[in-house]
Amino acid sequence: MYESSKLIGIVVALPEERVALVKRLKQVKRRVVDGIPLYGGILEDRQVCVVEGGMGTAAAIRATRLLLAETRPCLVLSAGFCGAIRPGPQVADLVISKRLLVLDEQGQHEISQPGAELTAARLSAELQHRGIRTWQGSFITASGIITKATVAETLPADLPTPVLEMESAAVARAAMAAGVPFLGLRAISDDAAEELDFSLDELTDNQLRISIPRVLFTCLKNPRIIPQLARLAANSGKAGKNLGSALQQILPML
Repeated sequence: MYESSKLIGIVVALPEERVALVKRLKQVKRRVVDGIPLYGGILEDRQVCVVEGGMGTAAAIRATRLLLAETRPCLVLSAGFCGAIRPGPQVADLVISKRLLVLDEQGQHEISQPGAELTAARLSAELQHRGIRTWQGSFITASGIITKATVAETLPADLPTPVLEMESAAVARAAMAAGVPFLGLRAISDDAAEELDFSLDELTDNQLRISIPRVLFTCLKNPRIIPQLARLAANSGKAGKNLGSALQQILPML
């Protein structure tokens, strides 16, 4: 059990997201609880714990609840990659959650984030001042696999900088239910022009975990996606680098 009331808890979905953040930490200690890995360490003189929960809302809820029980953080971040829905944001740009929406079988609805607009403006200004392109955006958490084009058709025209991901709303709900503040911080891994030529369910198992056999089978079946997978991997590397840098820059402000 961590003891610091100033600990920052961070929930990520993918190994690539976790690596980008944990590599910034000092005195890293890894442990596994109920099959979920937690990485504790020090960054900018603050205790940080990164939990890698897996993709999707169910995995995010489970990971966040575990993080809350094990570390008692003062703040929970949903961090990782996202896809730009409209033109503007470029690969590796940072997006801070100003608004948070859920897209599920019941339709589209917004989750209240007290103080989010002020926090997003303050952190965005600081990152911009330090040379990191940053947007105050709207996180769209999809409960399942869906294309950006489909999502774009459902959004209000005046929604600021919408980006698509699959975990933040679940993380926010679990954190706020425990009375812990929430912040969303993500980096663009694919811009608005990059629409996948395959579905993620072709690459994942029924728990949304990447399956190497399924990836290989999909590549054999449709070799045209191989250059896109390589490009996405390179873009994720760029996004991860900026994500780690942004966290290090803003941590003293949290």
